[in-house]
Amino acid sequence: MASTGKDTFEKLDITEEEIKNITKALKDEKFRKMFVEYAEEISNPENRKLYEQEIAQLENERGMNVQFIHPKPGHVLKTSVDGEKKAFINICQNDKVGKPTSEKQVGPNGVRGLNWSIPHSQTPPREDLDKGGKTCMVYDVVFHPDTYRMGESNARFKKMIEDTALDGVEKQFGVKLDRKNVKHPKMTYKGIPVASIIRTKADDNEAEKKTFDENDPLSKLPYPYDNKTSEEKAKQMAEEVKRKEEQKKKVAEKTTIKNPKKNTINEPKYTIIHRSNMDIQEYRNAPDARLNSTRPKELVVKVELPLLSSVAQVDLDIFEQKLLLESSKPAAYKLDLNLPYPVDDDQGSAKFDKSKRCLIITLPVLPDENVKIPSFIDEASDSTNQDTDTPSNNQNNNNMSPLIQELPDNDRKEPNLHPVPMEKKEPVVAFNPKVSYSLPEFTYNQDDETISYILHVKNVNFDSVSKSFPSPNVCDVKFVTIGSGGFPVHYRITFKFEDGCYIVGEHCSIDVNDTNVAVVLLKDPSCRGTWNKFQAGFDENMKLMIQY
Repeated sequence: MASTGKDTFEKLDITEEEIKNITKALKDEKFRKMFVEYAEEISNPENRKLYEQEIAQLENERGMNVQFIHPKPGHVLKTSVDGEKKAFINICQNDKVGKPTSEKQVGPNGVRGLNWSIPHSQTPPREDLDKGGKTCMVYDVVFHPDTYRMGESNARFKKMIEDTALDGVEKQFGVKLDRKNVKHPKMTYKGIPVASIIRTKADDNEAEKKTFDENDPLSKLPYPYDNKTSEEKAKQMAEEVKRKEEQKKKVAEKTTIKNPKKNTINEPKYTIIHRSNMDIQEYRNAPDARLNSTRPKELVVKVELPLLSSVAQVDLDIFEQKLLLESSKPAAYKLDLNLPYPVDDDQGSAKFDKSKRCLIITLPVLPDENVKIPSFIDEASDSTNQDTDTPSNNQNNNNMSPLIQELPDNDRKEPNLHPVPMEKKEPVVAFNPKVSYSLPEFTYNQDDETISYILHVKNVNFDSVSKSFPSPNVCDVKFVTIGSGGFPVHYRITFKFEDGCYIVGEHCSIDVNDTNVAVVLLKDPSCRGTWNKFQAGFDENMKLMIQY
């Protein structure tokens, strides 16, 4: 077995002390000499023949006959297994395998023909390396020499032999071979030939003659094989594979629709990964948390192409909601994939990982179209230039959405409806679209002259606090704090009051301490008393408004 990579060493059950002992031994010249002698001894055909005789004798004492099947090279089929790894099937010969037989038969359509039975033997799969040094799988399928000679003289019979070999590998080992891209490389055998064993039960008369010595210590040792013959073991394995395939088929039938047309091109395996940038502010327990769309920023499509060696062998077309991939040589692949989100087909990129034979396609997703929410600040600004009794103003009031919470209406005084112009305004800080603002949690209280808000945010930088008054009934507050991760967190909250409820901006104050921020807004003398309603949230650019 040949394998490379980190995973191979992770599978070894070996301690650190054993590694040190092996390293120390390999540095010893005497040990290296003995190791080379041992390798030559086990590779000696005479010694291997003696070993097989001893195994045959031991099996015979247990009532089993064994035959070693040494594969004689023939030709090789090259394909891929499970769409992930390259595979080679060695078509071999050995005279201990049964000869092909046939019998005359009449088909359902009345045509006479021959029904062939082609015995064959298989070895378990093993890992090897291809010419590029990549891991591949190797299977041996052995036929009788007569079977192989018939295939050499008849192309149809040769095709039947190869189909039998592919069927045998799939059924026996529960794998899926790419039959649409089978190639015939110019080689007679892949890897080092490995003998397989055919076990059959001995005749009853011979089995009765077998006696075991109870005092023999070998009889008490565990034996690696059970009493099943090779045919029984193969049948058991095939039934287990068939049962698993039927379960997969039942699941697939529920989710897919069969295509009656025969497809001559293989669809490669692929995966779609949704990728986005995350911000810790999106996972807060706050009214504005998780405002971002679930739409990803990018789609990463990984396509497995185990039989290709270069991206130049692939034709790739990207559309807004479709991906088309096709290749003809050295293997025929075709993928027609509907994308889950519309993408920017002009900004995509693709790269081919030669070590994994995988094409990685990165596609930026087009942003989601959000409906623009009308600006309440503009409405408030217009109200200062209009009399509150005008039809247009009344219409705006009627279109306001129902309130969730109202302030108590105890001993309400009718305010003067004429706005009092503010003498001085704080400079408005320009909104930076690159900054992601958060809405702070708050509590509030009011009396006849003021309305106060406590913003429950810790560690606020006093120099970062700013307030502005876009209109007489709107106050906008911004500040920055340092979060637990050491990164700055930007907060913003806007308070909007009913038309006719005005505040005196120059006398409004903000106090900052270690645990919260206190905002005190002074009511204009013309409209002091109990105010019933207000709205709090972001401005129109932030697309969030909560009514109280």
